[in-house]
Amino acid sequence: MSYTYVHNFPSTFSQADTDAIDLYSLALLKAASSNIRLEAKPLFKYEPREPQVLFNLIRDDENEQDYYWVSPLLAFECGGGIPCTPNAGGKSASIAVSYIAVDKTKMSFEYAERLTELVGQYKNTSYFSTQAQEMKHALKTSFSLAELTLGIISLTGRLNADADDLWIIADIVPLFSERGERGELKGIAADMVKDVLDKMALPQEILSAPWERIAKESMSKSNVLVFSIIRTDERDEVFHWITPVSRNMHGLYGINKPYFDSFDNVPRTFRVGTLLEDYRYDVAISKGFKVKAYDSWQALVDALINNEIDTIFGSQGAIDFGCNPKQFKCETITLSSKYDISTAYLALSKKDTCVLVLEKLKLAAAGVKMSDKFNEQLSSWSDMVSQEYGIAHHTEHGVVHLWNPN
Repeated sequence: MSYTYVHNFPSTFSQADTDAIDLYSLALLKAASSNIRLEAKPLFKYEPREPQVLFNLIRDDENEQDYYWVSPLLAFECGGGIPCTPNAGGKSASIAVSYIAVDKTKMSFEYAERLTELVGQYKNTSYFSTQAQEMKHALKTSFSLAELTLGIISLTGRLNADADDLWIIADIVPLFSERGERGELKGIAADMVKDVLDKMALPQEILSAPWERIAKESMSKSNVLVFSIIRTDERDEVFHWITPVSRNMHGLYGINKPYFDSFDNVPRTFRVGTLLEDYRYDVAISKGFKVKAYDSWQALVDALINNEIDTIFGSQGAIDFGCNPKQFKCETITLSSKYDISTAYLALSKKDTCVLVLEKLKLAAAGVKMSDKFNEQLSSWSDMVSQEYGIAHHTEHGVVHLWNPN
């Protein structure tokens, strides 16, 4: 990965301060991602497929959608040509927050997501605390109010990140977040969110609602914490993405059907089955397939077995949910062509939500995923899903992948 520095600092920053901040920023990222090779290159002078890391880029209204915001580094006074970061530092203060960022391209998303995870984990360690405290003390000569808050060196004193009014809503997803017999929320996603709230000492109740209600509330209100929500480009304007929960591989699944390397190579004579009111119905129609819609995964699998359709447009997890191994050899339903991989997240509404609350949640989530408690929960959940449901899956970095690794 190539990197460069963005020096949009106030005139109060001396050259010595700027040089020290540059060294600190690079050292932080190298410590967090020791297996990633970094090479200095001028801004935007790099190969088109090569991700570009920018250090100390100020987040503002103009560039919000142009970058993946990996992690904040500094907070300082804005104005006088220095853009302010929206919803940062509380209602009473206007500050600029500079970040480690990655330019937003289709090729850079996975790099940015992994860097975000690694830096969040590193910021939960004593190594980071020592490194950041040394940088803070060095800057106190020029900025007497320098403080370390939420992994951010603030040159304007302590930052405000009040998360007491979070409203937590779960989208009901079997095995991930579902209501038990007594109405309690259970599942691996629910367990993770409960652990995050415990880490932040927030005892809020977790509500549940259909997606339409979640979308409406998230677009109109601040501090709405939701899970598990599929990340899409269109939703980037509505949500801050905290941490991934699960990934699902979508494609066409059939019985005794050949494998096609490209979705576009699948014959348009195939009869494709989808769920009613599912986005994949529209995709299949747009691709020119003959499409039939059903009201459940069980009905879809039955239709495939009965030769009403040639393939199911879904995921391995959906096939596993819909197929009864006592009635059919479910392993004979195999992937015919990949379409894409979707990722479900713990997310936070953007509207008027303080970005420092976002960072507080990201740090807490990274800490939870590093904890023995969560990893024991994840291991137990994985064993249960395999033994009781026979659902193909594996886990990586605390994220459930709903397909076999091979």
